[in-house]
Amino acid sequence: MKHPELLQDLNPPQREAVTTTEGPLLVIAGAGSGKTRVITHRIAWLVAELGVAPDRILGTTFTNKAAREMKARVARLCRAAETVRLPLATFHSHCARILRADSSFAGLTARFTICDETDQTAVMRDCIKTLGCDPKTLDARGVLDAVSLAKMKMLDGDEARDFLSRAREDVYADLYTLYERRLRENDAVDFDDLLLKVVEMWQDRPSILARYREQYLYLLVDEYQDTNEVQFEWLRLLSAERGNLCVVGDEDQSIYSWRGARIDNLLEFQNFFPKAKTIRLEQNYRSTRRILEAASGVIARNTQRLGKTLWSDGEEGDPILEIDAQSEFEEARRIVDEILYLYRNGLPLEEIAVFYRINSLSRIYEDALREADIPYRVVGGLRFYDRAEIKDLLAYLHVVANPNNALALLRVINKPRRGIGSAALSKIVNFADENRLALIEAIGDSAHLTAARVKGKAAEGALELAAMVEKWRKSAAQKLRLKRLVKAILDDTGYEASLGDPRSIDAMSRIENIREFVGSLDDFQKQDPDADLGDYLESIALKSAEEKEDAGSGVSLMTVHNAKGLEFDVVFVVAVEKDLFPNARAVREQGDSEEERRLFYVALTRARRRVYLSHTSSRRLWGETQWPRPSVFLSEIPRPLLTSIDEIDVRPLGPKTVESKSPPRGAQTQRRSRFLHEVLGPVVILAEEGTGSAKRYRVRDESGEEHTLLARGAHLKAIDRDSEDDAPPEPPTRDDEMPF
Repeated sequence: MKHPELLQDLNPPQREAVTTTEGPLLVIAGAGSGKTRVITHRIAWLVAELGVAPDRILGTTFTNKAAREMKARVARLCRAAETVRLPLATFHSHCARILRADSSFAGLTARFTICDETDQTAVMRDCIKTLGCDPKTLDARGVLDAVSLAKMKMLDGDEARDFLSRAREDVYADLYTLYERRLRENDAVDFDDLLLKVVEMWQDRPSILARYREQYLYLLVDEYQDTNEVQFEWLRLLSAERGNLCVVGDEDQSIYSWRGARIDNLLEFQNFFPKAKTIRLEQNYRSTRRILEAASGVIARNTQRLGKTLWSDGEEGDPILEIDAQSEFEEARRIVDEILYLYRNGLPLEEIAVFYRINSLSRIYEDALREADIPYRVVGGLRFYDRAEIKDLLAYLHVVANPNNALALLRVINKPRRGIGSAALSKIVNFADENRLALIEAIGDSAHLTAARVKGKAAEGALELAAMVEKWRKSAAQKLRLKRLVKAILDDTGYEASLGDPRSIDAMSRIENIREFVGSLDDFQKQDPDADLGDYLESIALKSAEEKEDAGSGVSLMTVHNAKGLEFDVVFVVAVEKDLFPNARAVREQGDSEEERRLFYVALTRARRRVYLSHTSSRRLWGETQWPRPSVFLSEIPRPLLTSIDEIDVRPLGPKTVESKSPPRGAQTQRRSRFLHEVLGPVVILAEEGTGSAKRYRVRDESGEEHTLLARGAHLKAIDRDSEDDAPPEPPTRDDEMPF
């Protein structure tokens, strides 16, 4: 053995996964079991120990960020410059490169265009217009989601039309046909085409497939449980000759079926590849034993499993803490009280996260944190009041409060669409400027519109909007409750219908946010019955200012879906209630609660040291008061592990994270975050020296070696969080500025 150091810090199953290089291999990697370490060490083993050229190893990940991190780790492990040639990238990146090389065989030119999401939406909107469909009720993004699913299933022609007609309606199938024609006419592909066209090319032209089979001796796939049907077929075709396919995944973390992921790819791996070997990584290096026992107790209820039991030789830890509140306001207040206590006891706010099942729930916790002056950030999404549908409704309210607010009016003048295109709008704005008119005056007078040379649908739409604004202003003057005012705006404009197919995930999420917003108006006036529209808009303006001050640090708020891949010392999972978690709509669509249970399992296993689960006796949600029952998931946690927060005093937690039982990764610092260096790979900052342009970082890499880096040129990027926010800033330009 030439490089025993590649194995010395691995546990026995990890070593086996690294050194089992020939034939199909399924690595079932439980949460926190060191799968990234296994993947990178396996590649390094192939290169350094077996002498395989890096460009003969093809690895796939699901994000470019993960690919860059893994590539840097492999380079450090091998300490070989040629690892830059390692083809480790996303499925889409691999396929884009293949299509560029063999475009003529896929019916494309070498200069074909890859349409991004904005381009795709523009093409589909044009298709909707061409077929004479109503863009107010048919959302381009919703149609594209359905088309994407058809492509992931590798459906074409009549199969795709049948699927789209059954899943939605006939017009979806017609739009799909026209959309595909438009792409072909423009020598363009969308992201789904990248995979689909490569698979079709390989199926039709075995000689091209043979060339790629000869090139890649070893295939490696990360997050295999998230692959869809076309990705599976791509891998099957490429690996069929040698069979050296290693896939790493966890069926208990398969939570993306709604975007095409197929759990059977992992569950039936042994059927697809009968000679496959299975290795289980079950030792967890992240969470306390009690957290693992709770998570294992819940996930054991699922039937779609290959089976594993997570364990740890770390500390036993705290019980799972249950918060039973009377209302969502009490729930939020108690959570904030806990956060403040933990922070004052030395736990950094960055080590605390609040998880919720659906986006619209975030508002109440954002408000509570803001009122307590606790900085926070929303990970993987927008703050509640920054979401497009909420900003649109606020803009409408601003116009009602002050019709001369041209900025607000410009935001909603064609939302929903009223036929006021950019050309017509430009004419109206120019006419108003030249004649010193308020914009609302220009759109509310037919003579003005005629003088501005605006006619037809654009003129009708402008007059209609001005009339609606006047109607809403009269209602506001008569002290109509804010909730009823917004409902009138929604009804008169048809705003919700304009969001598209109400069955699409995007439209449903936006409608939930709107209903939560309407409910928040009622809450505002209950707290201050004499408050009017002006008072409300002022309060929102102040909230927005506070949010900007807090942006980028503090407590992390996110949906559970966005939490996958992250970890924190303390996790609060809120609204663990019947119909919310598990989500009733998801259960209906999926036919069972198994994916929702996997989502709950993911939430629990993000925590290193402590988990809080909260629920309420009453909850005002989407403008209506509900009396929810606790989630069934609470009853599935073994009883000795779940304790009411009112029955036990466990608040002190201290600043130190659980000591890792995995191979040492370098000393922890006050920040405790790891950063990625382009050459050294993952490093931990040990100390900071000097100030200003002379500022330096003393760092330790994963091998234990220490290095000194000039801060200005270090270009360190955070890898412990799914955000760039934790990266150390460039050093200040003046020595007297506040140091990092």
